Amino acid sequence: MRILTAIDSFKGSMTSLEANRIVKDTLTEHDVISFTVADGGEGTVQAFLEAEDGEYIQRTITNVNGKKMLATWGWMKESHTAVIEVAEAAGIIQADKDTFHPRHHTSFGVGEQISQALDYGATTIILGLGGSATVDGGMGMMMALGVKFLDECNQLLHALPADLSRVKKVDMSGLDSRVKHVKWLIASDVTNPLLGSNGATYVFGPQKGFLKEELAEREQAMMQFSRAVEETLHVSCTEMPGAGAAGGIGFSCYSFFGATFQSGLDLLSERGKLKEKLRDVDLVITGEGKFDRQSLAGKVPIGMSRLAKEVGVPTVVFAGKVEQGLTELKEENIHVTLPIVNEPMTLDLAMAEGPRLLKEALERFQQILTLTVKK
Repeated sequence: MRILTAIDSFKGSMTSLEANRIVKDTLTEHDVISFTVADGGEGTVQAFLEAEDGEYIQRTITNVNGKKMLATWGWMKESHTAVIEVAEAAGIIQADKDTFHPRHHTSFGVGEQISQALDYGATTIILGLGGSATVDGGMGMMMALGVKFLDECNQLLHALPADLSRVKKVDMSGLDSRVKHVKWLIASDVTNPLLGSNGATYVFGPQKGFLKEELAEREQAMMQFSRAVEETLHVSCTEMPGAGAAGGIGFSCYSFFGATFQSGLDLLSERGKLKEKLRDVDLVITGEGKFDRQSLAGKVPIGMSRLAKEVGVPTVVFAGKVEQGLTELKEENIHVTLPIVNEPMTLDLAMAEGPRLLKEALERFQQILTLTVKK
């Protein structure tokens, strides 16, 4: 049997590349093709470089806490395309646990990586907007690219501490002119707007350190920031899909760059010619750490199953945990969901043992495939 494996990362346990390698090394009786995937979060750079044969570029930037660090982005020389993931320069995994609060987090490093990509001659920049710790509306990112944000006394504001409530004016005179000559693509599985109950502050703020009693005030601050940007640029982007992604970085990408939003998986599959690969296989294996109702909104497993459905190839999902009631989703071309945990254990242990558990689940699955083929 010819199988394509495209498993998303099991966050904190396995990367997509590692999970796919386990599938290939375990299902030795079958011809397995690997396709590294990501939805815009951690692993996005790796996925695009696997698909297009690029290279890693490592340079010093300002991290999410305002400290210097070495960070990586991806470069595809042939197409002059740079891939930057917010999870690297402004990621929640980089955030200092002792000062864990969006007030202490900046997206400045994302702008620095963009500047580095422009130095390389990038004509297309893909920004993966997942895994951030910021809720600064992309203010830090734009500061790094030369935009000045001023308070009501025309005093220059700084990236840290992040305080959007003080932004009254936006000075565009110093913006790096090279950004106007780039095709900007947002890769994300988040379609939330910037403001409102489904926006960046109320939905993602609590995950990044906002207290419940702070949310109304922080929402007002985001409104103030967006109003100042809109009055300067004469565009209104707060309701655009994904404007609330990465704490509002999506909003700045729309407003300042005129970016195009695309599902991370759709963009990756397009550039990696995934549809062509799917036409030549008998089965798709996909998965993620937790497969639940939120996955149905368009995360990697459901995205893969829908792509496979278009060419008539069935899909199987492996996951660390499968929500009750999602045993199969025939209407979504998911014929079975298989949890890999095989005994009671803590989440920490399950994550630590993820590679072993996936391998054992695949060994059991291979026996089922053998019975099916013999029949």
